[in-house]
Amino acid sequence: MSDGRLTSRQHVILDALASRRRVSLFGELNALLYLGVIAFAGGLAWTARAYSDRWGDLALLLPASALVIGCVAWVFAKAPVYSSDRVTSPSIGVDYVLYLGCLVLGVELGYAQYRFPALQAQWDWLLLGSSLLYFAAAYRFDNRFVLSLAIATLGGWFGVKTSGIAWISGTTARLLALGFGVLVAAIGGVTWQMRVKRHFLDAYLQVAAIVVLSTLTWSVMDRDDLSPWLLAALAASAVCVAGGVRARRLSFVVYGAFAGYLCVSRVLLPHSPGVEASFFYVVVSSTLMILGLVVLSRRMGRPS
Repeated sequence: MSDGRLTSRQHVILDALASRRRVSLFGELNALLYLGVIAFAGGLAWTARAYSDRWGDLALLLPASALVIGCVAWVFAKAPVYSSDRVTSPSIGVDYVLYLGCLVLGVELGYAQYRFPALQAQWDWLLLGSSLLYFAAAYRFDNRFVLSLAIATLGGWFGVKTSGIAWISGTTARLLALGFGVLVAAIGGVTWQMRVKRHFLDAYLQVAAIVVLSTLTWSVMDRDDLSPWLLAALAASAVCVAGGVRARRLSFVVYGAFAGYLCVSRVLLPHSPGVEASFFYVVVSSTLMILGLVVLSRRMGRPS
């Protein structure tokens, strides 16, 4: 509402309510379905952990396997044929049923690794195999939920493989994390160049930005002096902000601005003359940054 007047969007919603026309609840339904799928998978994992000794392995694995097979079969029956372009889902349930099947499969694999010692030595290969399976499902059914799960599982495999290296140091671990972020961005860039699900690029870049900026920011926070990590973090933050503004993607602007602010504050605050000055800096600088992001978000939301 501006100057006491309703906006066009508010007018449409209120007019639909007053005339008893249908109001879209698509966003709310998506949120409820997503939370429901996550809650179901979490409940299944808790049940498997709490009652495995009492019920036995087959009593948990067989129903879970049947559920996975049922989800995949139903999705195959309902989903349209594969296309390299964006494919519209025939119904809201198809995406979430596939996501549920993938989550339950992940719970099964985790349970099997926990219960069977023979699989513990092969845990890295199980993670890699499940990640590749998730990638295949994400591209076949055009599902960004499953794509996020595939990238996260690939990150888990990356972490398991690197944690087994006895000589790895803190700097090497950070470089490996940066390498993973660059790898994720490269996968997205290559598939975009190949014109295969080009709308997936945003998901790849989101993960890559979070991983790279988090790693660089933590590297700056872990040191008391100026270091090349600070320059790398500020450069990455600037690239993220500039790319977000150019692509009109506010999330990347927020990532870059927040990381850059933390890094600069980490360098400046130890040299503050006192507690009062530090408090003043934090209040003023954080307020200015938030106001700047709000103004920028409004400008980015306007049609050019």
